[in-house]
Amino acid sequence: QDFTAKSVDYIEDCIVTFLDSRPGNFVLGFTGTNGRLRRARAADMMISLADRPSIDWRRVFVFLVDERYGFEHEDDCNSHLVRENLIKRIRRRRLPFPDDHFIVPDTSIEPLAACVEDYGERLRALLEKEAPNGPHLVTLGLGHEQSIAGIFPEWYKEDPERWALATAKSFGVIGTETRSFEVPLRVSVNLRVIRMAEHAILYLGNGSEEAWKEVKEAFEKSVKVPSERRASKRSRVAAPTSMHISSEGVLLIQARSTSRSSLPAQSCPASPLGYVLQHGHVTVVQLKVDQENHYSVIVLGAAGDLARKKTFVSLFHLHLSRSLPTSLSIIGVDDPTFHPDVTDVDAFWNLRLEPHLGAEKGATGHDLLEFRSRLSFVPVSMGKREGWNALNSRIRELASGRTKDNRVYYLALPSFLFGSAVERIRQDCWSETGFVRVIVEKPFGRNLQEAQALSADLSRHLDESHMYRIDHYLAKTLVLNILTLRFANRELGSLFHSHHVANVRITFKEDVGVEGRAGYFDSYGIIRDIMQNHLMQVLSLIAMEAPASLDAEDVRDEKVKVLKQIRSINPEDCVIGQYIGYQDDAGIKKINEAQGFPSRTPTFAVAVLYLDNERWSGVPFIMKAGKFLENRHTIVRVQFKKAPPHSLFGDQPQNELVIRIQPNEAIYYKMLAKMPGLSQGTRDVQQTVLDLDLKKRFELRRLPEAYEKLIHDVIQGESHNFVRGDELEQAWRIFDPLLETLEVHEKRVPEAYHIGSRGPALADALIDRMGFRRYTVNGVPGFAEDDFG
Repeated sequence: QDFTAKSVDYIEDCIVTFLDSRPGNFVLGFTGTNGRLRRARAADMMISLADRPSIDWRRVFVFLVDERYGFEHEDDCNSHLVRENLIKRIRRRRLPFPDDHFIVPDTSIEPLAACVEDYGERLRALLEKEAPNGPHLVTLGLGHEQSIAGIFPEWYKEDPERWALATAKSFGVIGTETRSFEVPLRVSVNLRVIRMAEHAILYLGNGSEEAWKEVKEAFEKSVKVPSERRASKRSRVAAPTSMHISSEGVLLIQARSTSRSSLPAQSCPASPLGYVLQHGHVTVVQLKVDQENHYSVIVLGAAGDLARKKTFVSLFHLHLSRSLPTSLSIIGVDDPTFHPDVTDVDAFWNLRLEPHLGAEKGATGHDLLEFRSRLSFVPVSMGKREGWNALNSRIRELASGRTKDNRVYYLALPSFLFGSAVERIRQDCWSETGFVRVIVEKPFGRNLQEAQALSADLSRHLDESHMYRIDHYLAKTLVLNILTLRFANRELGSLFHSHHVANVRITFKEDVGVEGRAGYFDSYGIIRDIMQNHLMQVLSLIAMEAPASLDAEDVRDEKVKVLKQIRSINPEDCVIGQYIGYQDDAGIKKINEAQGFPSRTPTFAVAVLYLDNERWSGVPFIMKAGKFLENRHTIVRVQFKKAPPHSLFGDQPQNELVIRIQPNEAIYYKMLAKMPGLSQGTRDVQQTVLDLDLKKRFELRRLPEAYEKLIHDVIQGESHNFVRGDELEQAWRIFDPLLETLEVHEKRVPEAYHIGSRGPALADALIDRMGFRRYTVNGVPGFAEDDFG
């Protein structure tokens, strides 16, 4: 944010200074950028610039320094980037921005040469009229291979005549080509347009810092002449005239040329930037590199499915969203005994990560290349100490030169390996100078006894402050909003009370079965897999009292307190089911053959819980979870008490506060409103919806996935959204007696239900008995639970 603010401050100052002191219009040239990470940063900058109230946009012309030609999707082009994030934002503020003030290449013109000629004519006409001496400001980006705008060294080095074309003495537009970035063909202004700009702002991204140093050193050498006096004068050409380092770590260097005289022309230089530095003002902006901290994220079990599908995808999106520290390295670790095809970082990337990450929406080759540069791989046999020593050496090598070696270990391992893994981490891979944090994946045992044993294993080597037990439901956007909804909105918070609430439903539905997970799922079942952890965490946030503060321990203290007030579940208040076809799964057939009887593992369950406290006395909390049901969603419904039938408006449906956790995250309140129309009477009311759609309201480009949020929290040392040991034990205390009754004493056979149905009929009967009533979107009693299709 500070990076964006500093950049926009500079651009705003240039524009406002011009508009206040000079007649005419300001001409601003925007460059595009490569890779989703940098394009998102450019979008943020344009949005912020459009919101600055001091700029009179009627007196600003905008042109593109470079454009992509032959792109497949509209959002891949630079004109779309500027139009969507700058111009639309300006007009949304009801400010005028004339259509003819945005000058861009017409990429529908074929071939490329004709498009270049057309744009060249229109751009020269603009400059001749509004800025005959050159644009007033251009933005530029320095690529890792030393390109700027669309002028690529790989392009002009193939043919010296291309360098002459790029450095022509008159304003012009050229067609170029690159093999280093997505969309190979480009339309670019020539270097004369850039060099003659009054001001240029140059952005350095990750990987381009070294390119800047090389260009600057080469330029300073090129301007040295035998005369000491002249050399001293010329050496100031690229020297900084001012430097600002903010508390957030943004480095802003302003350099100004002291001479307009031409330097000897170079034949095909390493970078076109040296040519540009001879004239005008150049301001270099980059994120300051953290010289104190190095961060390592070490993924144990990196070659497995969980790491490939969740962990590395989340790290990749954190990288794309600019949420990872620049000094962070990622190290994959796995046992070559189980994954003999993955022995080094190249095999790990080519066989496990690149095919998966490359399929992510919006990912480009440049994005993958940048993420790949963070990556290492170390093969480690869990029981052999030399592998752990090699891992420790690699981490220290990556952290060399920095005073703090911070480490995050992600255990993407079966739970029976947790104890031995943390023992080796503590003995052989512990940081002596920074923090160490260990992420532990569920399942946390099958029952209270196993959970306590697992916690004891971890506690022998780690303090609670080192442990981060992941329950990804805690990081889902709407779950994170529950505390805010209840305690930031006092009037709503008071409604969460037995005086007003008839019942609370927490429903988890999936429209898929257990394909590929049969072995794991059959040993756990839906109650352990979903209810005991995910849905219990949601329940604790719905039912807890206000914490003393928003500090992590205060919040978790209140969650534990409310869990202690929940009774063990009465088996009569539970219905379990199994979808028809479960027994036909190949993995389940093997299990049945080995144990000698059909599996009794539930794929569906409804359970009713009660709290023994004043706030929730007598209110049933109805949990429902199932696989292969009619749709996929996770929804919390707080259903309020029904008005008496002889009340002012008669017999009306109950109001509901609905929190839709997934998909299409939203919070909405189903309430009564008078029906419009001349013929409608005073008592003619109908249920309607007050809706908060987060994506619409907050104009979010993308909501982060839960794993992204959790990994980011661990790096930041934020433990709100992780399960503490005593929370885990209390959750098992509630469900253990029920599971023992179902599996050991009753050996209850689950009710059969059809794939694509709502589940067993007995489940609906139990829910009805608890007082829950179903209404359609218009308030008519019925089974239509989804209000928005």
